[in-house]
This record gives sequence, structure tokens and C-alpha cells, in this order.
Amino acid sequence: MDIGVKYCGGCNVKYDRKKFLESLKKEYPFLKFHYAKENVEYNIILILCGCFSCCADYKKLKYKDKRIIVKEERDYEKVVKALNEFLT
Repeated sequence: MDIGVKYCGGCNVKYDRKKFLESLKKEYPFLKFHYAKENVEYNIILILCGCFSCCADYKKLKYKDKRIIVKEERDYEKVVKALNEFLT
């Protein structure tokens, strides 16, 4: 399964987004995480915003199944739950 990852601009980051993604990669080594490109369709789009402004422009990104928006580090469990639901 391919997951497209989109980061916000990082102007007001409240947590380590790279560490967040690395934790997901470690927990789901069988998933393929890619930097999201506009001309590619992914199963899931993961938008890693650094704060509640959520300024990442993701409207042109294509996904088949789900879009997950992360605004804070506590959203990790939300992402895990969404991935597990999708995988079952």
C-alpha cells in the first residue's frame, strides 16, 4: 500500500513531524511512504501539519481510499487507528 506524505510549510511547528513519520514507518514496515506528488494516486494521503493552522495545500493530491490530517503529536493514535481499520 502506498501512502503519500505531505508536509506543511513548517512555519509554526509544535512537534517533530519527521520523528512522527519515522515512528509510523517503524510500526508499519510493510507500508510504502512517499513524498506526495500531484500526478500520482496513493491509497492514503497523510498530511503532516505542524500546528492547528493546517496550512498544507493538499487539494491537488490524489488518493483512492483515505485522507488523514495530523495537527499535533497526539494525533498519532488517530493515524494508527485509521491505518488499522483500513488494513483489516
